Amino acid sequence: MAGALPAVLPGRTTPNIKAMNIKPVKKVNLSDLVFEQMKNLILSGEWMPGLHLPSESALAKLFGVSRVTVRQCIHRMVALGLAETRPGEGTFIRTLSPGQSISSLVPVAYLSDDHMLSVLEFRKAIEGYTAELAAKKANADDIAKLNMILTEMEQNKHDVEKFSEADYSFHHELAVICRNPLILESYNLISDMLRSAMKSIVAKRGYTQGLYYHRALLDRIIAKDAEGCRVLMTQHIDDTYDDMVSIISANK
Repeated sequence: MAGALPAVLPGRTTPNIKAMNIKPVKKVNLSDLVFEQMKNLILSGEWMPGLHLPSESALAKLFGVSRVTVRQCIHRMVALGLAETRPGEGTFIRTLSPGQSISSLVPVAYLSDDHMLSVLEFRKAIEGYTAELAAKKANADDIAKLNMILTEMEQNKHDVEKFSEADYSFHHELAVICRNPLILESYNLISDMLRSAMKSIVAKRGYTQGLYYHRALLDRIIAKDAEGCRVLMTQHIDDTYDDMVSIISANK
């Protein structure tokens, strides 16, 4: 009976696996995969400028994902200038400007603490009045959408990724409700930075205060309390800013 084969054949050495140029496989977010497909459809010309995109539900069915994932991708496309949302009409593909490069399509991966505080300062400058104007202009459909987003926040309060994305959606929807293109464009310009900041804030501070303020804001919007919305939103941003300063200082 033949003997067992040697672990290493004569004349050969065992390869040093650790020394090989092997890189860890990165986890891919489902939203990133869908966004890449959408981006490629635009860049390839299959999604032509002016194309009216199907509803979130229809796109979710086409891509085999949830409406939340589709909404995340649409927000990113709008923020990067690939698409635009027209109140009462839907989302349309935009014409790429000559100076728009592929590098501009890469989202912000993370924010430093200083950048995060800068984002909060920007939000304080515009979101108080945004909330006030939204309370004046919100109709029944707007309120229903805000309530749906708030439900998503409540259902995903233990999931930082989903909760922070719903948080972003709530604030973005307030800008949409204002029906003022300048306010919406200002918000969209730093959309990815806002998302990153909100994710960092939720990860460091938790969800309790976010849920409290968003519930209270929706109540005031339903009551058409425009001044109350402005005051509450300003307080929301101030409290978040103070909390983040404390957390950052404690970690230094």
